[in-house]
Amino acid sequence: MADDPADTDQSMEGHTPVTENPHAEYGLTENIQRIVDHEKAGAAEKTSKQKVDLQALPTRAYLDQTVVPILLQGLSVLAKDRPPNPIEYLAAFLLKNKGQFEERS
Repeated sequence: MADDPADTDQSMEGHTPVTENPHAEYGLTENIQRIVDHEKAGAAEKTSKQKVDLQALPTRAYLDQTVVPILLQGLSVLAKDRPPNPIEYLAAFLLKNKGQFEERS
């Protein structure tokens, strides 16, 4: 019975038909799209600018932003564990955990 078109027409009586996009009549979709496009362009520009800024940083600031955080954590673990081969241990720690720190810089 639900397949009967007459039932569907009667149940829809009194409802205002919805346009494809209710915001289109106010021009909001175009404005929103412009804002989204602008935000995407700004994010891409910021990413490329950040890479350039790393190259322009003084040595200490560059190191502080790129390798010091992972080195401090690695050295802390190294001091706590005191393995017989500390250089290999630290190298393995850096390689194992570099993904966590690459996202930050």
